[in-house]
Amino acid sequence: MKKFLAYLSMACGVMAFSATANAVPMQWTVSETTFDDGGTVTGSFVYDADTNIYSNIRLRTTAGTEGSAAEFRTQCTTAYCLASLPELLFIASSNQANLSNVPLLDIEPSAPLTNTPETVDLAFGMSFLCSNAECTGIGTGLRVAFSGKLTGALYIAPVTPTSVPTSSPIGLGLMALLLATAAWMYRRRRSGY
Repeated sequence: MKKFLAYLSMACGVMAFSATANAVPMQWTVSETTFDDGGTVTGSFVYDADTNIYSNIRLRTTAGTEGSAAEFRTQCTTAYCLASLPELLFIASSNQANLSNVPLLDIEPSAPLTNTPETVDLAFGMSFLCSNAECTGIGTGLRVAFSGKLTGALYIAPVTPTSVPTSSPIGLGLMALLLATAAWMYRRRRSGY
């Protein structure tokens, strides 16, 4: 009976670990994406399908004949952008109040992104400057991409270094002096002086 309970507890532990393993957010890397003007999209972002939260956005476009280079660090969260789901809309500004002439990157995966490592083809992508404050219209620099890939891998957050308390040089010197004195006194007692 004890063996049975031991095996049962081990099986429950394995099942609990495997159930929580799927809740890890994924880092999605964009590759093989070229716009019709010769510019490209590279970079990655972290997405948690359970909470629908995007983070660590590090996307970049290169210049082409129509559009200019831009870096995208923020998800577009205006009412218009949120109504455009399942498209993934990223902007090159953290100011969501006025998006006039701000670069926008639109990535449309062919399937919903999940918390499972996989590769998803891009159905469509485009980049342009927003024509107004809400980004409800396409401004200049429109360019499109008809292929590309999003590759998902388990996201492992960087470990933040922790500080280790140490003594000051003066404190270390005093401690060395005390240890030397204690060693000297110990040797003196043993030798009978």
